[in-house]
Amino acid sequence: MQTDPVKTYRTEIEVRGYELDSFGHVNHANYLNYFEFGRWKLLAEEGITLDDFRGWDRFPVIASLEIRYLRPVTMGDKLVVETKMVSHGRSSTHFEQRILKGGLDACTAKVRSVLVDGKGKPAEAPPELRNRWDRIGGPGETA
Repeated sequence: MQTDPVKTYRTEIEVRGYELDSFGHVNHANYLNYFEFGRWKLLAEEGITLDDFRGWDRFPVIASLEIRYLRPVTMGDKLVVETKMVSHGRSSTHFEQRILKGGLDACTAKVRSVLVDGKGKPAEAPPELRNRWDRIGGPGETA
């Protein structure tokens, strides 16, 4: 994870039985849901809602994801999802995320999200959203 002074957003999750695979561990795909939940919680804490995205006719979609599974997670485990926006551009954001179990990394991810318009075409962030991104953290592009 980046060590720059970027705000870290935290949210808690308790593992549910239906998220497990046949070995009793959280199925790998469920970590994507945990990370998604963490990113939406970051936005919610900053007052950015799905209605805002609708009003801007801009919607975040995942363009790339790098994930590392480090230790198993099982039913009833209490997890902390940490999310940081480490940089942003005119239409993209880069996040670093961690899922902690007992204070130790269970899973980490690097995520690139881009904005598209209502027709699914790449679109620039409106000024209001870019201003909010500046407050959230990570360097914005200068040009």
